[in-house]
Amino acid sequence: MDVKSAHTRFFVSDIGACAEFYRDVLKFEPVTIQVEKGYAEFKVADFRLSLFRQQEMSEILRTSDKAIGKDIQDRVGLILNVQNLDDIYHELRQADVEFAEPPTQNNEFSLKVAYFRDPAGNLIGLFESMM
Repeated sequence: MDVKSAHTRFFVSDIGACAEFYRDVLKFEPVTIQVEKGYAEFKVADFRLSLFRQQEMSEILRTSDKAIGKDIQDRVGLILNVQNLDDIYHELRQADVEFAEPPTQNNEFSLKVAYFRDPAGNLIGLFESMM
């Protein structure tokens, strides 16, 4: 398989709230935000993150009759490698982002980590290398 590019897509129920979160809180660079069309895309380091209307995707896949998972274990997460995790943590806390816990040292992998969720409940992890 010869892949030219790839990006991550989150399926969300509120494109507007999620687009604002990624643009205004996380400061991701918007490529396009088309709330009325149910789509937004952001440049994040060397890849793209897109948001797509969850209901429309479920109609395409014919899964509209299936329940949307809540209170389940996460199966995927967006992991961002950052510098100065403590500073980012405090900045995001000022923007009312709720973290699972403050930055924690993971000695096994020489990382400092912190986890939070976007408005749609998608798991986001911040990792800082301690090497």
